[in-house]
Amino acid sequence: MKVIIVGTAYPYRSKVSTFNHCLARQFMDEGNDVEIVTYKYQGMHENRLSGDSSPENLKITQMINSMNPVSWHKTANYIKDSLPDEVIFAYSNSKMAVCMGNIAHRLNKTSGIKRVAIVKDMIPEDANLLDRFLPYKFARNIDGFVYVNKGIAEDIEHFEKTPKPKKYSNLPISVPYGERIPREMAIEQLSLDPNYRYLLFFGYIRPYKGIDILLDAFSDERIRKYNVKLIIAGEFKDNIQPYIDKIRQSGINDYLEMRIEYISNMDVHKYFSAADMVVQTYKKPKESGVTRMAYHFEKPMLVTNVKKLADIVKNGVVGYVVEPNPKDIADAIVDFYENERRETFEKNVVVEKQKFSWGNLTKTIETLFN
Repeated sequence: MKVIIVGTAYPYRSKVSTFNHCLARQFMDEGNDVEIVTYKYQGMHENRLSGDSSPENLKITQMINSMNPVSWHKTANYIKDSLPDEVIFAYSNSKMAVCMGNIAHRLNKTSGIKRVAIVKDMIPEDANLLDRFLPYKFARNIDGFVYVNKGIAEDIEHFEKTPKPKKYSNLPISVPYGERIPREMAIEQLSLDPNYRYLLFFGYIRPYKGIDILLDAFSDERIRKYNVKLIIAGEFKDNIQPYIDKIRQSGINDYLEMRIEYISNMDVHKYFSAADMVVQTYKKPKESGVTRMAYHFEKPMLVTNVKKLADIVKNGVVGYVVEPNPKDIADAIVDFYENERRETFEKNVVVEKQKFSWGNLTKTIETLFN
């Protein structure tokens, strides 16, 4: 089968580029002829160029000017002349809608090409007027949708003229950070005390991520019984002083490992390998790559009951889904150590991880119209 993926790719550096490269490789591994058609000028999109060399064995053609309708016409003609069986549009925000919608429109049904959209978000949480208007052109020129965030099927339907086939697939894991190593090795390489167990809060630290709630939870005296420390690894993107004050007032400084810095890709696997459980105490619905990183490194998770986090963590199976308050978070930590849940949760994570495979996504695409 001939497959063309339309969307951001090398030489642009972004999560979408990484996603499209991985999707292309999966299709290739399954014996398909694959090409990515990407931008030569992105206009309103983020113009972050990759400093890496071109991905090996991927056919990437730069030809789309996101601001130039003539380019859209040429791109559609190029795709038609390539005679693909399927064109996959990697859609992530409304800034792409007009450009992609016009290309899809020119790949009309008379060409015999199936037009599939992979949608991460259709109407974002902080949607503006353009977010609620621009996707109409795109959605009405697509034959079927695969959405990788639960709860957005209705958002897609909002823009359709007539109902189209839709299927949900978990967003696959794409973690270019190496593999898990033995805990003892990670502890040594991070210069941690091997006599303690560790929980991990990882990533940029912002108010909505609820680190203040986690610090309050970690002040619970019951946790001291288990000789546990909390690793906070990542950069503060806001004023750090309120957190320093909270730590000082609660007297938990001796039970924290503060690695307040940018964590290089070469060190990410060490932090996850050292931890017993990954903790995300978000206050509002936000997608997080950290959850998928936890799956990749086969670590149990404690997340709060907010959309996009709770959707992919099975409570009591691979970890905990709790309300975003200190008591419920502390209760879960106590249960984890008191009842020795780590080994059971890790075994379950290995099983659940398979749902986040690239093969699962391509299978969903291939069966979309069945």
